[in-house]
Amino acid sequence: MNMKEFEPTTKSINESIFEEDLGIVIDEFVKLDFKEVNKGKEVNMRKQFFFDYFNDLKIKIQEIYSWLLNNQDDPNSAYLLGGINLLGCCYDSGIGTDIDKEKAFELYQKAANLGNSHGISNLGWYYEKGFIACIDKKKAFELYQRAADLGNSHGIRNLGRCYEKGIGIDVNKQEAFELYQKAANLGNRFAQYNLALMYEKGDVIEIDINQAIYWYKKSAEQGYQYAQNKLKSILNG
Repeated sequence: MNMKEFEPTTKSINESIFEEDLGIVIDEFVKLDFKEVNKGKEVNMRKQFFFDYFNDLKIKIQEIYSWLLNNQDDPNSAYLLGGINLLGCCYDSGIGTDIDKEKAFELYQKAANLGNSHGISNLGWYYEKGFIACIDKKKAFELYQRAADLGNSHGIRNLGRCYEKGIGIDVNKQEAFELYQKAANLGNRFAQYNLALMYEKGDVIEIDINQAIYWYKKSAEQGYQYAQNKLKSILNG
């Protein structure tokens, strides 16, 4: 079934009560998902987390998708910000519906306009990679900066990449190092890996293999395969 065909229907009292409870459940999930995102969890891992979380509660994924679809424009919804970004993730990853990058882009834009840090960071990624929108590195940089200013670890880490690689801004390895350090301290496994690389290579800072091992281990413990491979290579080398 194509979930994009769902249409809002007249709700009974029981259905309205269920939807209110469902809104609370979704709000709790959004808070947990925020932590998962800040750890740098990849899309597939977060997708599995999504399925496991609601399956454990015996709530169908289609019900979640339908609720998000019906409530995305409700100004009185307490779950508006996180819900809009989450709905964007559904379209982005094909959770409860077909993958639709254009719709995901629109929802990330909407969430970003409302100040949602994940929506801002996701929108930056779309501009950087040219998904739907034309590639705009400067726009991506500006969005990552906005997300970083809101404390979003993905935004901070991606801002570090911009400074390291010269994406939308001049290369500044020292700034990249400081941003990776900040995101790594927030638990972002990608930033932990980036930081370890800088310590291993002596990029901007002096080579410090012990620090490299420390941060590779932190990233590896969160399941990041590249960090696991690096750690194994150093320890067995």
